[in-house]
Amino acid sequence: MTGFTSIPGVTLDPSQRRAVDLACTATLGIITGGPGTGKTTCLRYALDILDDRGESYELAAPTGKAAKRMQETTGRWTARTIHRLLEYHPHHGWQRNRRHPLDTDVVIVDESSMIDVELAARLTDAIDVTRTRLIMIGDANQLPPVGPGRVFGDLVDSGLVPTVRLQTLHRAALESWVCQNAPRVLTGEMLELKPRRDFLWVEVEHAADVLEHVRRMVVEHLPEYAGLDAQALIPQRPGVAGILAANRVLQHALNPRADGTPYLQRGREGDDDRAELRVGDRVIQTRNDYAIEVFNGEVGAITDIAAGHVRVDFAGREIVTYTLEQANALELAYALTVHRAQGSEFPWVVAVCHSTHSYVLSRQLLYTAITRAKVGVVLIGDDRGLHRALSDARPPTRHTTLIERIRARLPAADPTDPTTEPTQPTRPSP
Repeated sequence: MTGFTSIPGVTLDPSQRRAVDLACTATLGIITGGPGTGKTTCLRYALDILDDRGESYELAAPTGKAAKRMQETTGRWTARTIHRLLEYHPHHGWQRNRRHPLDTDVVIVDESSMIDVELAARLTDAIDVTRTRLIMIGDANQLPPVGPGRVFGDLVDSGLVPTVRLQTLHRAALESWVCQNAPRVLTGEMLELKPRRDFLWVEVEHAADVLEHVRRMVVEHLPEYAGLDAQALIPQRPGVAGILAANRVLQHALNPRADGTPYLQRGREGDDDRAELRVGDRVIQTRNDYAIEVFNGEVGAITDIAAGHVRVDFAGREIVTYTLEQANALELAYALTVHRAQGSEFPWVVAVCHSTHSYVLSRQLLYTAITRAKVGVVLIGDDRGLHRALSDARPPTRHTTLIERIRARLPAADPTDPTTEPTQPTRPSP
């Protein structure tokens, strides 16, 4: 067993100790667990041990926002996106590859459930297994990535990759509505809906009234109550309570256009997705743009709109200048689909779970939505929508062959490795 340093005030449970040991020894290893089970604590312990040993490591995440959060939670300011780790160049491609692999002892990737098969292929191609170990950290119960495949989920499900499933909710997490109720979502158990300092259930009968309640919470109630920004998360784009309508409502409330100020028109008159982009708007990138190194899912704020260009501030990097053609990849982000919110974390989440979206509601979608919240959740919906989400246990279908290929290439994991722990977090014994 690996020797352990200590973080003041923190004691590792047995599964966390196995996770740290895995991170410090496995050639390929996975650490998975829900909110409040201590993934970040394990990572900090492991990094301290690697520092003491003098081993080199690279920290990475699929998006800039996730990489920045990795920096903040570990205190290591070297975390970066996988694209930057692999030195992607818009004209010359991936500079780190099989011929020029990463020169480090360990690569540790957070938010690994977001990695699609194409990015995973690039990452593994740049790792020399005779020199470099790969540790993947994430929550296997989240939605699969926006792109093709479900690499992280397939690796966990294969049973052939050494995996630690963190399962204990710790003291601070026991006081959190999200940490207490996220496991309930996964088992289909009814949620606790009584008002708390970090949770509010708002029941809305008619779909046409949903967005007014979203607006009130995002614009009025939460800034006054918590002094913090809130992110609206909605299951689907179209409809009276969809993303497109929600963004227009929230933009009008938070960033109305003054006469004479520049704006960029998106879509044609009469189109459902017609929208204006204005200086000050919160926006999201909707596809990879390698020329300006902005990638699908990154969220920023428009700082300038002038003849021929749009400038966007993505936190943690220099302001990016778009041509008008490149700006077609930008959409308003006051409200996001749950899929788009993967890998992100917000102080408060205003999540919609209404029967008007019943076609797409599921346990996995609701779980992903509420676990984006760092402080608290406002859940807006109706009983039918909530019961629909909790009763649908089917994961999104992804037809992949990765598990079969793994079974053909890898021997079974050592049975002494912790690969059989239950996925759902459990409360510690009294």
